[in-house]
Amino acid sequence: MEDKRSVVSKWVELYNNDLYRHALGKMPDTNLAEDMVQNTFLAALGSYENFKGDSSPKTWLMSILKNKIMDHYRLAYKRNELSIHSEVEMFDNNGSWISSEMPSEWSTEHLLDNPSFNQTLANCMSALPENWNNAIQMKYLNSNLTPEDVGISRTNYWKMLERARRQLRKCLDTNWFVANK
Repeated sequence: MEDKRSVVSKWVELYNNDLYRHALGKMPDTNLAEDMVQNTFLAALGSYENFKGDSSPKTWLMSILKNKIMDHYRLAYKRNELSIHSEVEMFDNNGSWISSEMPSEWSTEHLLDNPSFNQTLANCMSALPENWNNAIQMKYLNSNLTPEDVGISRTNYWKMLERARRQLRKCLDTNWFVANK
């Protein structure tokens, strides 16, 4: 009978890449994705006795990873609860664009194939408050998380998403579209 360390070590060899790919799709950067995978294997080692074999080891590990990711976003939201209260006014009292805030026209053809654009987008995403970034991740980056998973109301989620979109638009406008004319 193998001891739990050698079994979990085999799992690391077999499933590390799959878990990392999944985490990378849910986390804002590679270091955080690596941390989530490492924490998953540590949790598996610590609770190895709970693995009954009713599912495959990969399924069990993926479940642990998803819980680790949800925990991360819950804590991130709670730590940055007050960061959603700053917003640049973009419209006047009549609902018209303030001229200095009006977005420029964008040509979006093949932008995601451009490594420079992707770097600018990543920089703009990382400049967002963490819970705004989380809202974008939940909405657009195939996250299985829901606002309830991170302890926020749907109304608050949509407001954060609206603010994050505006900030991303402004950042991309300044750092990509205007800069590359």
